[in-house]
Amino acid sequence: LVEAAFFLCSYELSIRSVHSPWCFLFDKSDAKVLEYQSDLKQYWKRSHGHVISSLSSCPLFHHIFRTLDKAGRPRRSTDASPEPASILVGHAETLLPLLSLLGLYKDETPPTASNYQSQHGRTFRTSRIVPYAANLLFVLFDCQRGPRLQLLVNESPVRFPGLQAEDAPLYRDVRAAYRHLLDGCDFHRECEGRSGGRGPNTEL
Repeated sequence: LVEAAFFLCSYELSIRSVHSPWCFLFDKSDAKVLEYQSDLKQYWKRSHGHVISSLSSCPLFHHIFRTLDKAGRPRRSTDASPEPASILVGHAETLLPLLSLLGLYKDETPPTASNYQSQHGRTFRTSRIVPYAANLLFVLFDCQRGPRLQLLVNESPVRFPGLQAEDAPLYRDVRAAYRHLLDGCDFHRECEGRSGGRGPNTEL
């Protein structure tokens, strides 16, 4: 009931821009605890908590890099121009596993039910990573030394793990950083091999 009341407060505030009567039940410290509770759920269900969660995005990961490979391929003057954009639509449940597969927002110490007090500076905050209208952009630039790739999360530049020196590193360097996934990350093999012993999902 406490969680339901907090959601009513949050939804009315974010959707209708009204100060819901439900909000009077909570102070700022309550909100932080309930935010952490939500982050715990998403971390262990759809993000870095279990490897299989991020590996569920293998097909999407390969699709993205096939599209980038095609766009960055050298062309002759007689070749048709590449598509200016490839747009895919999904949900937060689509983005979180993919962001995890890319190695983003992974804190040194994972959040647990017992370390709330030490997690105030965590980067894994779903309210900031996957808010309403969350988006992930891969922008490929045609540069003199070769194509460069910039990553943006919710229109803000984010640097690739292991390539922190540049906002838009060479595309070949990005591919090299993710070589282990490009050469592997087989959805069927990973999911079939890790599904044993899992019980039914009883979450409401």
